[in-house]
Amino acid sequence: MFYSGILVTAAPGKFDLAVKSVQEHGLEVFQQERASGRFIAVIEGESISKEAGIFRELLELPGVQDASLVVSQEDSAEGSRA
Repeated sequence: MFYSGILVTAAPGKFDLAVKSVQEHGLEVFQQERASGRFIAVIEGESISKEAGIFRELLELPGVQDASLVVSQEDSAEGSRA
């Protein structure tokens, strides 16, 4: 499984809509900063290409002005289970 932390910037005056849209798209939202209109969302995907698809969808959600990749990693522990 792959995980990415995304810095999301809400369109001016659309913070609550952006957060709601991202959550309804199945992503977890962390560290909300209403004053700056930014928050962190986490994308999970079985492959990098799946994550990239979710990222592109994220950019089109209502209330979202911009999104930037902050961190990405693979959970290698899942692949080593017996």
